Amino acid sequence: MNDIAIRFDHVGKLYKLGLVGTGTLSHDLNRWWKTTILRQEDPYLKIGETNDRSKKGASEYVWALKDITFDVHQGDVVGIIGKNGAGKSTLLKLLSRVTSPTTGAIRARGRIASLLEVGTGFHPELTGRENIYMNGSIMGITRHEISHKLDEIVDFAGVERYVDT
Repeated sequence: MNDIAIRFDHVGKLYKLGLVGTGTLSHDLNRWWKTTILRQEDPYLKIGETNDRSKKGASEYVWALKDITFDVHQGDVVGIIGKNGAGKSTLLKLLSRVTSPTTGAIRARGRIASLLEVGTGFHPELTGRENIYMNGSIMGITRHEISHKLDEIVDFAGVERYVDT
């Protein structure tokens, strides 16, 4: 993984429609123990249908992503395009560690920030400047680093006139 910045290795994300947990506290604790501590496959994982939005499925489980493998090398610029329901947002949520993969592994070097949707991460009651500092700190950037790059950020975003609004 010398010059590889991001590696997706057979990544899949399965969602259960409706309930969030397994149904019981003991099953939820068992799932947590097996998947988080022992790094084993989810004991309550059931095979789901693929995410075909053109017809109503019968299963209560749906694969948002299934068996995704790719590498992004340092310096590469990558765009993710596709139809609604193709898994673009799910892929970015996995990459940003908003959620975890059901199967496979994701390895990343460096800082990662994904724009999940326009306005994501911006608090409407804060000024542009306050939002820059807040989001920078969420991404692990020090206040000093943010202050050093603030003019570049404001210039790039084209919000100089409104940064204190």
